[in-house]
Amino acid sequence: MKRLLPPIAAALALAVAGCAGSSGPPEGPSKPAAQHGQSLPPRPVELRLDGVDPCTLLTDAQRARLEAGPGTPDTDQNGPLPGKVCTWLGATLHPDQGYDVTLALTQGAEFALGGEPLRSVDGFAATTTTSIGSDPNYFCGLLVDVAPGQSLAADYSNNGHDYPGMNRELACYKAQQLAEAMLSTLRAQRHR
Repeated sequence: MKRLLPPIAAALALAVAGCAGSSGPPEGPSKPAAQHGQSLPPRPVELRLDGVDPCTLLTDAQRARLEAGPGTPDTDQNGPLPGKVCTWLGATLHPDQGYDVTLALTQGAEFALGGEPLRSVDGFAATTTTSIGSDPNYFCGLLVDVAPGQSLAADYSNNGHDYPGMNRELACYKAQQLAEAMLSTLRAQRHR
């Protein structure tokens, strides 16, 4: 299967961008939650990623809501955020979209702390990134601060540039939906 999404670990440009967000699409730019150089705010709970299979972080119901197909594991990445990777391509050919997660076991979300505002994803701080070679209007990655020195990197990409009305805000909203779903599953896995 052709890999359509560049994983966040492949090459972060660190063009840090952010959008405030919760359950609906953002309506405009958000205000910075922290200034560059400051630390991330406290997390609601520590969710360590050691031993987690990234392809188990989306349930069938969550995949259906995201309009994503089955997850495909990828090899561990050796980029700036090495870790286990899983990719979910869109369930249909059009729009040509997909999701990607990297479990970064050796780098926290502060890796991409910078010029644009932080997000809050289910109470966890998240920095926003893009990737070299990706148009930021069609790609958004979130690094969610889940544990000291670890982050959950959730990416969305509209590879075919064919999603109606796609822009940076919507791409980041879709990455945030992915991150929220995975955090929900991760919390449930930790309570077993």
